[in-house]
Amino acid sequence: MKVLVTGGAGRLGITVCRTFLEHGFQVRVFDLATPYNRRSVRELAGKVEIWLGDITRADSVRQAMSGVDAVVHMAAVLPPVADLKPELAAAVNVDGTKIIVDLLKEQGGRLPFVFTSSAAVFGPCPDVTAPLSPETNPPCPEGPYGKTKLEAEELIRQSGIDYVILRLTVTMYLLFRVSDMERMLTIPPDNRIEFCHPDDTALAILNAVRNFEKVKGNILVISGGPGQRMRYRDMLSRILKVLGLPMPTDSKFTREPYYLDWYDTEKSQALLQYQRKTFDDYLEDYARELRRKFSPLFLPFMRYFAGPVFGKLIVRLV
Repeated sequence: MKVLVTGGAGRLGITVCRTFLEHGFQVRVFDLATPYNRRSVRELAGKVEIWLGDITRADSVRQAMSGVDAVVHMAAVLPPVADLKPELAAAVNVDGTKIIVDLLKEQGGRLPFVFTSSAAVFGPCPDVTAPLSPETNPPCPEGPYGKTKLEAEELIRQSGIDYVILRLTVTMYLLFRVSDMERMLTIPPDNRIEFCHPDDTALAILNAVRNFEKVKGNILVISGGPGQRMRYRDMLSRILKVLGLPMPTDSKFTREPYYLDWYDTEKSQALLQYQRKTFDDYLEDYARELRRKFSPLFLPFMRYFAGPVFGKLIVRLV
């Protein structure tokens, strides 16, 4: 079975592609021809088909979809770029999705189609006490990212094609970019947050394809489950502790409610059986990746020298 993964060169996309390969699927990656994406897919060279193109160009997407047996649509403009360039977010997140949907309709609309949406479509829910779910909490997104994801969901639902929509919650990466650090203070410290390991997110996407006939027509939230619920300050402090860095003071953080929360994943877990790893597993993987990327001496250097000497200055400059 050959699966097309749009946005497959992204950080989560690479993990998804690896997961499909590990389970015997053929994979075609479709993403923009940027320097980052070219570097990103090198590790998959010879293992996957690599098609570089533009999700907003119908001819490019048509070629990428030729001869595949399923489509996993992950290509999207994410924050903070979506906030800075809302027109680009609309062009990619909505118009790009419509191109795929129209091409699927041309093929009869029965090809398995997995769309990775976002928990951002719920919008901030500071007054809600129960975990959020698509069945009980209507979407009310704020900002271009959540709004374009919801618009894409609605055009998929109204299209008549077979689909499953997966609303992904926070999926932490094993290496951070500068933009990730810049967003660190945009979530209130006491904001509810539910972690999901990237390997578990990838497994949910894989199982949505493998069990498509059972899950099609659903909107499912993909998150870590009750055991992975915490407050943002607890999550961030434990990540920074790996590097020997202190938490920034509360005054540095925004007080504006954020869209991440706790979720009812009973239905998605029953259908997809993906919740296997914990936040503790992630912290171990994170430390291992830092040692692999930089040096076995990197973490001791951070914890016993850079952190104690410069830690407060580092977090003050974020």
